[in-house]
Amino acid sequence: MADSAEEAARSPANQKSEGSAGYPADPSPLARSSSAGSPANVYLLSYAFNQDHSCFVCGTTAGFRVYTISPVAEVHRRENAGAFQNRSVVLITMLFKSNIFATVTTSDDDPSNAGLNKVQIYDDQKRKFVGELRSRNEVKGVVLRRDIIAMVCEYAIYVYTCDKLRVILHLTTNANTQGLCVLSASSNPWILCCPGQSTGAVRVQRGQDDAGTHVFSAHQTALAALALNASGSLVATASETGTVVKVFKTSNGELLYRLRRSARPAVISCLVFRPDDRFLGVASSSSTVHIFNLDASTAATEGDQDTLAGAAFSSPLASPILSPAQDPQSPDSADLRSGFRSGSLTGELLKAVTKVATGDAVHAVTDAVKGVMPSYFNDLRSFATFRIPDVDPSGQDSMDMRSKQANILGPQLAFHKTEPILYVLHYSGVLYECTFRPDSEPGQGTQECSFHSATTWFAVRPDFKVQGPCAKVPTVAGGAAEGDSEAEEWQLL
Repeated sequence: MADSAEEAARSPANQKSEGSAGYPADPSPLARSSSAGSPANVYLLSYAFNQDHSCFVCGTTAGFRVYTISPVAEVHRRENAGAFQNRSVVLITMLFKSNIFATVTTSDDDPSNAGLNKVQIYDDQKRKFVGELRSRNEVKGVVLRRDIIAMVCEYAIYVYTCDKLRVILHLTTNANTQGLCVLSASSNPWILCCPGQSTGAVRVQRGQDDAGTHVFSAHQTALAALALNASGSLVATASETGTVVKVFKTSNGELLYRLRRSARPAVISCLVFRPDDRFLGVASSSSTVHIFNLDASTAATEGDQDTLAGAAFSSPLASPILSPAQDPQSPDSADLRSGFRSGSLTGELLKAVTKVATGDAVHAVTDAVKGVMPSYFNDLRSFATFRIPDVDPSGQDSMDMRSKQANILGPQLAFHKTEPILYVLHYSGVLYECTFRPDSEPGQGTQECSFHSATTWFAVRPDFKVQGPCAKVPTVAGGAAEGDSEAEEWQLL
């Protein structure tokens, strides 16, 4: 349980420069208006999809905005007024389509930035903050569902009940500067995944009871991204290297998939499961978004664990986590990086010679190669890719709407609930929509996603607002009388 001196809760009852975009760098919090008194430019500080991917919300240097995806439209804006007068929203997450938002804000009236050490619950219906969670340390992330809310600091995670904001768990983690923590949207009991106390370890917390909780080693280097499917049965992980994404069972830490994003390192900004768990989307700091097919026929079986890079080390909550140097089964141990297990080559070749002598030459060669080749050649490749327009290979976009203090590392992704559509939310202020062929044969290689549309949802101009759906209104054709049957209709944009 959390130390009451460490945090407190109060319930409701009780590279960013001027850039090629041509926009000046965002002003300091104390300089929100120009010398002429006109509103200053507004910049992005954070953004995220809601739990069912029907909406997304962005925190800005002036407040926050809420958007629907289909169609793309701004439905709420709370900036420079009321509770957000002279406030910037550094982090924000919304609860499905409700009026509840969890925010981390800074105020122009507080140069010490004490607001970074607390989470404020905003009720949009009441237009005010109705609750607050406090910590001695800076808040790095916040996640919520209908029954609990988790406040993430660099070395600890505090779990509260949503009704009374009462702390029920205090979890200690390894260094977690990105505020990694994910909650299942619909499982009962709730399932939370976060970094463990050892580098590259994942902790699976199943409800408040420790009986169903365990820790397993996923990577040698620190975690960079996590994702849970809606039911909480699968967790996807990526490390700081960003070349390989792994999918595990949350029930026992069993490794199911090793997914090869690229041989080049990149910062993974988002992992997301499609609602039916058939596909996994991966976004990074590069210009390419990857989609992987999680076909059950390609999942690792118990006998394939060593071939795929060693079985994931699973342990009870009380068991120690071995470091990569101590753990011979570590997925990223040195023998796997070299491509061959020590002493395995001679043994596999002897087996091959024996099989050749008995006439089983084809299987002999296949088994020998499979036994000694590095895991790189056994990793699953992308099922489909989407190259973000107007972005160079290094991930630099021609338009960058981020503030200098932004917590945005790269794009965020969301799948359509039923259609083969992927949405790419980009810090250029554009939402891309692309389609892919879900029944494409794997033997045909990686498919290129078809570009469907791009909608500019954000610009730094304070008065900018994305155009909503077109509405048809009756008008009078030139020279026609009001009751003339030949009058035409036109669309009001």
